[in-house]
Amino acid sequence: MIKFFRKIRQKTLIENKFSKYLLYAIGEIILVVIGILIALQINNSNETRKARAVEINYLENLKADLLIESKNIGGYSEYNFRKAESCTYMLNTDMPETIEDAVNYVERVENVSYWFGFIKNNNTFKELMSSGQFSLIKNDSIKNAFLLLDKNYELISMLELNMRGEFEKLIFDRSVENTKSLIFLDISKPRYGHSNRLTIEDIPKSQHPKIITDVQWLYNDQTFNNGLRHAFTNNSYLAGVHQNIGEEIENLLKLIDEELEK
Repeated sequence: MIKFFRKIRQKTLIENKFSKYLLYAIGEIILVVIGILIALQINNSNETRKARAVEINYLENLKADLLIESKNIGGYSEYNFRKAESCTYMLNTDMPETIEDAVNYVERVENVSYWFGFIKNNNTFKELMSSGQFSLIKNDSIKNAFLLLDKNYELISMLELNMRGEFEKLIFDRSVENTKSLIFLDISKPRYGHSNRLTIEDIPKSQHPKIITDVQWLYNDQTFNNGLRHAFTNNSYLAGVHQNIGEEIENLLKLIDEELEK
């Protein structure tokens, strides 16, 4: 096409038809501009498709993380709720008088005493934030939901930090300093994983009075019971926070599914 215009231009110059030459020159310029615009449009379309492909890949990875995190957060919610239940039992039960009562009480003490801090599963989100590529996610609702989720993770960290101090001072240290700890675990030999749990029959009857006395000491200790009250409140609240985050994750999964279907 350009060769065609060039021939016409040369012919008009030879014939000294300046007006026609100018017209064809303008036409040639317009044609070149149109070609450039078309090329730019094609290039922009290719870049848009590439960016969308990258965005979809990240959305799929974010979804995979969230599906794991949904189960993870549910497990922690249940974990904190069970600890609160154990506190309720110890604060409201009658003073242990028998070895059976002592076993039931100690099981709750151990449940409250075990500490598993929350570990979040948000690898893809961390990658996007650290690399500065979070802007690749174009859906503002999805981005805002992830930022809110990250803010709630920070809330959990602050709550656990506060809880850990109270737990160690009022419950763990108090129990370890004044009673025989983990009395129903088999410590005769090491093993991989959790130690075997002893039954009442495994413990000599001569030790039963001491066990009952230790449990009664905990039962009557005001500091320990105040620790249980703090643990009840904190774990109940934290169980609710985890539960709310679980609902946020479910809503976020729906938003991602809708975006992936576009």
